[in-house]
Amino acid sequence: MSLLSEYIEKIEEWDHRAFLSVYRSGFSKRTKKFAIVFSFFGSLYFWGLIWIIWFIYGYVTKDYYLLVLFTGGFDQSIILHSLIRYLIIRRNRPFITLQKEGVKKHDDFIRIPYIMRESEKQSFPSGHVSFLLFFGFVFAYYFNQYYWIILTISIVLSIIMAFSRLTLGVHFPIDVIFGFIFGLLYAFLYLGFTYIYWVNLYYWLGAILSPIIHFWL
Repeated sequence: MSLLSEYIEKIEEWDHRAFLSVYRSGFSKRTKKFAIVFSFFGSLYFWGLIWIIWFIYGYVTKDYYLLVLFTGGFDQSIILHSLIRYLIIRRNRPFITLQKEGVKKHDDFIRIPYIMRESEKQSFPSGHVSFLLFFGFVFAYYFNQYYWIILTISIVLSIIMAFSRLTLGVHFPIDVIFGFIFGLLYAFLYLGFTYIYWVNLYYWLGAILSPIIHFWL
């Protein structure tokens, strides 16, 4: 066995031990119901609701900048996230890997058909943590007069989210740690380099679709 393989194996052993320590703790048992509810605020359902709110806000105010900034950021980061999670790493969740240790999945705040849930097996990195932190940067960028307040709140909520995902049996510690790292990376790439292209793209599409939308509305 190579030195790198041994190192990776030791990290994975630590990851499993650390996860089980949190998952089996009294803290985990006491906070599980809270974690189930709180995890909703990092799900695609929640971000979909936020998108609808920004759409309505743009329609009322005729200022769509926040909507296109949010949409472009989501599109770019979800593409990167999906490539890493489903094509490159493909790491199974704790409730699959450690099923024999009694680990179960507890995050069914919204119940969807089993076939759809079955397809959601990969855990690295944590999307809940990544996107909560990423959009914290996006909102802090837009509402720049409250930059540090929004960013501080986002970081605190991301930490709470990380522990919630551990207690629910759906992420390992390494998953949530890299959730923070990739959240920072997504924000750096988007706000540092590419957001202007996404904004221009969506304003261009908006100009094309606007007559159609006004016709139906």
